[in-house]
Amino acid sequence: MSSSPTAEVQERTRDALERFARFLESKDLRLTEARAAIVEAALARSGHYPIDELIADLKKRGIRGSKATVYRTLPLLAEAGIVQPAILAGESRSYETTWGREHHDHLRCSRCGRVVEFEFEAFELLQRDVAGKYGFRLESHHHELIGTCGDCLAAEQGDARTQ
Repeated sequence: MSSSPTAEVQERTRDALERFARFLESKDLRLTEARAAIVEAALARSGHYPIDELIADLKKRGIRGSKATVYRTLPLLAEAGIVQPAILAGESRSYETTWGREHHDHLRCSRCGRVVEFEFEAFELLQRDVAGKYGFRLESHHHELIGTCGDCLAAEQGDARTQ
């Protein structure tokens, strides 16, 4: 018999908090209430999210933590393997929660910002080969392929026909 979705979410959160606490301890830091709340808010999100949305989530939960605390904590969460930087949009950086989720890469439209997540095993094999060739042990990676999506290409072709 499998556990309920709520039990799975609680277990995932507990495991992430334990991992983060061990990671912080290795850096002579501690898991504060604010940092734990940031972990929980990040785990509750899906997809890509700007930092400001995560801060808004914390406020909705009644968590009073400074914006600076969130900005300082997210790189630590990334280093611990719980989140990763996602799509860069101008000055604002987005993140996505990776803890307990399948790895994937991204296609991003440079015109409309649409993001498509994909998995492609050939990329995974190639990057391991490249890392090995240069004597690296691969620990993580982030692929973002940037181009123009089909909708934007179609709109562009439509605009060209009307000129």
